[in-house]
Amino acid sequence: MKTKHDSLEVIGLCHVGMYARNPASLAEFYRDVIGMQVVGGSDASHPIGATAFLSSRPSEEHHEIAMFSNAEHAHKAFKVGSLAALKRFYQKIVRRGIPIKSQFNHGNAFAFYFPDPEGNLIEVYWRTGLEYPQPFAQATDLTMTEKELLEELKVLTGQKDSTSPARASREDRSDSAWERSDLTHLTNR
Repeated sequence: MKTKHDSLEVIGLCHVGMYARNPASLAEFYRDVIGMQVVGGSDASHPIGATAFLSSRPSEEHHEIAMFSNAEHAHKAFKVGSLAALKRFYQKIVRRGIPIKSQFNHGNAFAFYFPDPEGNLIEVYWRTGLEYPQPFAQATDLTMTEKELLEELKVLTGQKDSTSPARASREDRSDSAWERSDLTHLTNR
Protein backbone atom coordinates (compact mmCIF):
# COMPACT_ATOMS: atom_id res chain seq x y z
CA MET A 1 0.00 0.00 0.00
CA LYS A 2 1.39 3.39 -1.01
CA THR A 3 1.54 5.96 1.78
CA LYS A 4 0.71 9.59 1.01
CA HIS A 5 3.55 11.93 1.97
CA ASP A 6 4.00 15.67 1.79
CA SER A 7 4.35 16.88 -1.78
CA LEU A 8 8.02 17.82 -1.41
CA GLU A 9 9.09 16.24 -4.70
CA VAL A 10 11.82 14.10 -3.14
CA ILE A 11 13.28 12.11 -6.01
CA GLY A 12 15.25 9.83 -3.72
CA LEU A 13 18.65 9.05 -2.29
CA CYS A 14 21.07 10.25 -4.97
CA HIS A 15 24.55 10.20 -3.48
CA VAL A 16 26.49 9.18 -0.42
CA GLY A 17 29.28 11.17 1.19
CA MET A 18 31.64 8.83 2.97
CA TYR A 19 34.78 9.07 5.07
CA ALA A 20 38.03 7.89 3.47
CA ARG A 21 41.48 7.99 5.07
CA ASN A 22 42.89 8.61 1.59
CA PRO A 23 40.17 9.69 -0.89
CA ALA A 24 42.50 9.50 -3.93
CA SER A 25 43.52 5.94 -3.20
CA LEU A 26 39.97 4.82 -2.46
CA ALA A 27 38.75 6.58 -5.63
CA GLU A 28 41.25 4.54 -7.66
CA PHE A 29 39.67 1.37 -6.25
CA TYR A 30 36.15 2.49 -7.20
CA ARG A 31 37.41 3.56 -10.65
CA ASP A 32 39.47 0.43 -11.40
CA VAL A 33 37.32 -2.24 -9.72
CA ILE A 34 33.76 -0.87 -9.84
CA GLY A 35 34.17 1.11 -13.08
CA MET A 36 33.11 4.53 -11.81
CA GLN A 37 34.51 7.76 -13.23
CA VAL A 38 36.41 10.29 -11.13
CA VAL A 39 34.63 13.61 -11.78
CA GLY A 40 36.35 15.90 -9.27
CA GLY A 41 38.21 16.22 -6.03
CA SER A 42 40.76 18.15 -4.04
CA ASP A 43 43.99 17.61 -2.18
CA ALA A 44 44.67 18.17 1.51
CA SER A 45 45.36 21.88 0.98
CA HIS A 46 41.68 22.55 0.11
CA PRO A 47 39.64 24.19 2.92
CA ILE A 48 37.56 21.01 3.38
CA GLY A 49 40.57 18.71 2.96
CA ALA A 50 41.19 15.88 0.53
CA THR A 51 38.14 14.75 -1.43
CA ALA A 52 37.17 12.64 -4.45
CA PHE A 53 33.90 12.63 -6.38
CA LEU A 54 32.80 9.66 -8.51
CA SER A 55 29.89 8.84 -10.77
CA SER A 56 28.85 5.92 -12.94
CA ARG A 57 26.65 8.28 -14.99
CA PRO A 58 28.13 11.80 -14.84
CA SER A 59 25.83 13.17 -17.55
CA GLU A 60 22.85 12.38 -15.28
CA GLU A 61 24.26 12.81 -11.77
CA HIS A 62 27.47 14.76 -11.12
CA HIS A 63 28.52 12.40 -8.36
CA GLU A 64 27.07 9.35 -6.68
CA ILE A 65 29.90 8.96 -4.17
CA ALA A 66 31.72 11.79 -2.44
CA MET A 67 34.76 10.84 -0.36
CA PHE A 68 36.06 13.09 2.41
CA SER A 69 39.19 12.84 4.53
CA ASN A 70 37.25 14.72 7.22
CA ALA A 71 34.63 12.36 8.68
CA GLU A 72 32.32 15.24 9.67
CA HIS A 73 31.48 15.75 5.97
CA ALA A 74 30.04 12.23 5.58
CA HIS A 75 26.34 12.42 4.63
CA LYS A 76 23.41 10.97 2.70
CA ALA A 77 21.97 13.22 -0.03
CA PHE A 78 18.38 13.40 -1.24
CA LYS A 79 17.46 15.25 -4.43
CA VAL A 80 14.29 17.28 -4.97
CA GLY A 81 12.77 18.18 -8.31
CA SER A 82 12.71 21.97 -8.16
CA LEU A 83 14.04 25.00 -6.34
CA ALA A 84 10.53 25.59 -4.98
CA ALA A 85 10.52 22.04 -3.57
CA LEU A 86 13.92 22.64 -1.94
CA LYS A 87 12.61 25.80 -0.29
CA ARG A 88 9.47 23.96 0.95
CA PHE A 89 11.59 21.15 2.36
CA TYR A 90 13.88 23.68 4.05
CA GLN A 91 10.86 25.40 5.66
CA LYS A 92 9.51 22.06 6.87
CA ILE A 93 12.82 21.24 8.61
CA VAL A 94 12.94 24.72 10.19
CA ARG A 95 9.30 24.44 11.38
CA ARG A 96 10.12 21.11 13.03
CA GLY A 97 12.89 22.81 15.01
CA ILE A 98 15.66 20.73 13.44
CA PRO A 99 18.89 22.75 13.37
CA ILE A 100 20.21 23.62 9.91
CA LYS A 101 23.96 23.00 9.86
CA SER A 102 24.65 24.80 6.57
CA GLN A 103 23.15 26.12 3.33
CA PHE A 104 25.24 26.23 0.16
CA ASN A 105 25.26 27.22 -3.46
CA HIS A 106 27.46 24.47 -4.94
CA GLY A 107 27.20 25.92 -8.46
CA ASN A 108 25.75 22.65 -9.72
CA ALA A 109 23.19 22.56 -6.88
CA PHE A 110 21.59 24.49 -4.04
CA ALA A 111 21.65 22.45 -0.84
CA PHE A 112 21.15 22.47 2.89
CA TYR A 113 22.40 20.11 5.57
CA PHE A 114 20.88 19.00 8.88
CA PRO A 115 21.32 16.11 11.34
CA ASP A 116 18.90 13.25 11.85
CA PRO A 117 17.96 12.38 15.48
CA GLU A 118 21.13 10.25 15.83
CA GLY A 119 23.47 12.90 14.43
CA ASN A 120 23.88 11.53 10.90
CA LEU A 121 24.22 14.37 8.40
CA ILE A 122 21.55 14.69 5.68
CA GLU A 123 21.80 16.85 2.57
CA VAL A 124 18.76 17.89 0.53
CA TYR A 125 19.58 19.48 -2.81
CA TRP A 126 18.24 20.70 -6.13
CA ARG A 127 20.43 20.40 -9.24
CA THR A 128 20.80 23.69 -11.10
CA GLY A 129 21.50 22.01 -14.44
CA LEU A 130 24.97 23.57 -14.56
CA GLU A 131 28.29 21.83 -14.46
CA TYR A 132 30.54 23.31 -11.80
CA PRO A 133 33.83 21.94 -10.43
CA GLN A 134 33.51 20.22 -7.10
CA PRO A 135 34.17 20.63 -4.27
CA PHE A 136 32.67 24.10 -4.16
CA ALA A 137 30.49 25.62 -1.45
CA GLN A 138 29.38 29.24 -1.23
CA ALA A 139 27.19 30.04 1.76
CA THR A 140 23.67 31.02 0.77
CA ASP A 141 20.32 31.77 2.42
CA LEU A 142 17.39 29.61 1.36
CA THR A 143 14.95 32.14 2.82
CA MET A 144 15.75 34.36 -0.18
CA THR A 145 13.24 34.31 -3.04
CA GLU A 146 13.75 31.96 -5.97
CA LYS A 147 14.54 35.00 -8.12
CA GLU A 148 17.26 36.12 -5.69
CA LEU A 149 18.77 32.63 -5.51
CA LEU A 150 18.83 32.32 -9.30
CA GLU A 151 20.45 35.76 -9.53
CA GLU A 152 23.12 34.56 -7.07
CA LEU A 153 23.72 31.57 -9.33
CA LYS A 154 23.86 33.84 -12.38
CA VAL A 155 26.53 36.01 -10.76
CA LEU A 156 28.55 32.98 -9.66
CA THR A 157 28.54 31.27 -13.05
CA GLY A 158 28.63 34.33 -15.29
CA GLN A 159 25.35 33.46 -17.03
CA LYS A 160 23.97 35.97 -19.48
CA ASP A 161 20.39 35.27 -18.31
CA SER A 162 18.68 32.80 -16.03
CA THR A 163 16.82 31.05 -18.86
CA SER A 164 19.91 29.74 -20.64
CA PRO A 165 22.51 28.76 -18.06
CA ALA A 166 26.11 28.85 -19.14
CA ARG A 167 28.14 25.79 -18.35
CA ALA A 168 31.10 26.53 -16.13
CA SER A 169 33.86 24.39 -17.56
CA ARG A 170 36.58 22.86 -15.47
CA GLU A 171 39.10 24.74 -17.58
CA ASP A 172 37.39 28.06 -16.78
CA ARG A 173 36.85 27.47 -13.08
CA SER A 174 39.46 25.06 -11.75
CA ASP A 175 42.81 23.40 -12.01
CA SER A 176 43.04 21.16 -15.06
CA ALA A 177 44.48 18.48 -12.76
CA TRP A 178 40.88 17.43 -12.10
CA GLU A 179 40.80 16.03 -15.61
CA ARG A 180 43.82 13.76 -15.11
CA SER A 181 43.14 10.04 -15.15
CA ASP A 182 45.67 9.43 -12.38
CA LEU A 183 44.74 10.61 -8.93
CA THR A 184 48.14 11.63 -7.64
CA HIS A 185 46.98 15.26 -7.42
CA LEU A 186 44.41 14.21 -4.79
CA THR A 187 46.69 12.40 -2.40
CA ASN A 188 47.27 13.73 1.09
CA ARG A 189 50.65 15.43 1.23
